[in-house]
Amino acid sequence: MTMTSYPLTVPMPVLKLPLLTTDPLTAGELFSHCGVRIVALPLAPAMDAPGAATLGEVGGLGAWLKWEGLTVALPGFGQPLTKVKKNSERVGVHYQLPHGGAKKTVNGAEYEEWLKAAHASVALPLSQAPDHYAPVDDIVRSVAVNAAWGAQTPTGWGVVQGAGLKAARQESIAYLVEQNITNFYLGGFEQPLEDEEWQRSLEMTTDLLPPNGLVMVEAATPFRIQAAIEAGVHLIISDLPLTLARHHRYLQEDLSDMPVEEGAPHGLPKQAWPYLTERHVGLATRLLTEANVKNWTAYFAKKHREMLN
Repeated sequence: MTMTSYPLTVPMPVLKLPLLTTDPLTAGELFSHCGVRIVALPLAPAMDAPGAATLGEVGGLGAWLKWEGLTVALPGFGQPLTKVKKNSERVGVHYQLPHGGAKKTVNGAEYEEWLKAAHASVALPLSQAPDHYAPVDDIVRSVAVNAAWGAQTPTGWGVVQGAGLKAARQESIAYLVEQNITNFYLGGFEQPLEDEEWQRSLEMTTDLLPPNGLVMVEAATPFRIQAAIEAGVHLIISDLPLTLARHHRYLQEDLSDMPVEEGAPHGLPKQAWPYLTERHVGLATRLLTEANVKNWTAYFAKKHREMLN
């Protein structure tokens, strides 16, 4: 991959940041110490606060974070598409903010302003996945309306929808190919599915894609990360190392995890960690986040070497 002045290898980890911050680490530490090259951020909460105008003024997501690497702008709506109505194509996406629960709507023209403000390296068009187990008719209708939203907000990437239905996924891909899309984000895989169904749907979808383009998906767990790699996905978005750090879990290089006092990262004695997590939570979270992210990126580097061999 030659998207930057520095090399990017596949499979490539993309660190998902929950909000517009790299806390508890600085952006420089994530880049230089932990080996992160791409971060993904949800647009919906960022456009609520600090807002599109402010982000545009400072130069976008990367400038706000002082981030040296690439940025991926995700729609970030959080809720599945429920019912497709006759005016859905025009009205846009209904969603609810994670903090405060305010209900919002964004249409194609407004989302275009979001994309301009974000100034991301990679941006996804306006899209909202249906519930994986929604009625078939609703899933089919959602494919059509997502294709229309994507045409309104072209970014060079297409979002493949269709839940677990092969015919719906095929139709979604056909819409995108008609729009000359060659890079694909696989929608709906951020939903809490059983692992077996998640893997089945992923492999079914990747088998339908045309060759030679880039493929990106969200994978929240070690099982899903490994399944995505085996399915040939190039860019894998995950917040796994951050989530585990918040729960005082240490992520090892094979993506297994354990209580931090058992793993004892940074060479600190095991006895030190209960003290840190009780008396110095900020420092403990910072040290553990750095260790987790380093091991997470090391896992992907190892998988890349295995592919070369």
